[in-house]
Amino acid sequence: MKNIVISLKTATDRRHHIEQEFQKNHVEFGFFDALTPDAAKSYAKKLSINFEESDLTGGELACLMSHVSIWKKMIDEGIPYLAVFEDDVYLGEDAEYLLNTIDWIKPEWNIIKTETVNDKIILSSDKHAVIAGKRYIAQLKSIHLGSGSYILSLRGAKLYFDYFTKNKLIPIDELMFDAFLCEHLEPVYQMTPALCIQEIILRGANSELLLPGSLMTDRSNKVNKTKKSFTYKLKREANRLASHVRKAISAEDIPFK
Repeated sequence: MKNIVISLKTATDRRHHIEQEFQKNHVEFGFFDALTPDAAKSYAKKLSINFEESDLTGGELACLMSHVSIWKKMIDEGIPYLAVFEDDVYLGEDAEYLLNTIDWIKPEWNIIKTETVNDKIILSSDKHAVIAGKRYIAQLKSIHLGSGSYILSLRGAKLYFDYFTKNKLIPIDELMFDAFLCEHLEPVYQMTPALCIQEIILRGANSELLLPGSLMTDRSNKVNKTKKSFTYKLKREANRLASHVRKAISAEDIPFK
């Protein structure tokens, strides 16, 4: 398994955190230099993506295009599996085994979300053990935002990249674990307990963070930007309503362990 961590070159504290976190768990990894907003715009132009009408902040566009760059790298280089992380994640138990091998991944698991945002979600009743009695994989049946850590097969990368090129620009976690999920284009799977968690989820939004980031600041300052089409909003709200009903009946917590 290849592991790649998205991080700005200038994010010294975050990079030091990642080095410590991965080294103590005996996981090999490499940094991917995150795109700046200007570089993200240039890359979008290269892909013939119209970002001018997007309501994304500069930080959100940079984050989105950084992930997209990695998907394109997988496709261009034919990388069979890749675990992708943002640079404020913490790793749980079993990281050494789960992130250094692909032996546990079934061929049909092309998209695996490995983090939790401590929100109740719905999983399929059919759960597959990856570590007996400790950790399972199940199909994700409801929205579960956050793009802090996930695993893609080459097919998963191709599906996401194709979806990205054909749809309106939205934040990366909404694209991956909301819009794409609701289209039912490919099963999306969830690891439970989650192997990873981002600092803001681990410590809480009102806590003093050791690793503050520009994207988080951009999002907190973003207000009243709702340019989505009526059809998109109607479909989205219908999916959300159905999800809320299902959650009331069968939702469960995904712990970090």
